[in-house]
Amino acid sequence: MGWAKALFAPCPPDAVEDVERLRAFLDQTNPGAAGRALVLIWTAIERLQEFPALGMQTEDADVRQIVIRFGASGYIVRYAIISETADILVTRVWHGREARI
Repeated sequence: MGWAKALFAPCPPDAVEDVERLRAFLDQTNPGAAGRALVLIWTAIERLQEFPALGMQTEDADVRQIVIRFGASGYIVRYAIISETADILVTRVWHGREARI
């Protein structure tokens, strides 16, 4: 979990584990694509720091989400905007084709 923990240090453990799981899965078949996906996810999260209201609201009024297109599908990043600081807190990250429970 090394690199993910460093990049997502202020994130809850679930979000860090999500990103590491996505990287490990894609790395098995295409390490280059895994690297590109991580750069794309991180770039999108950095953009949210600048424009926190970019994402659409979810059923939870305190949580927003963005879809990051990648290949035939993409990744979903859920986050909250911390009202006191306007910072974002990434809560979960998953692939669009994952079965979510």
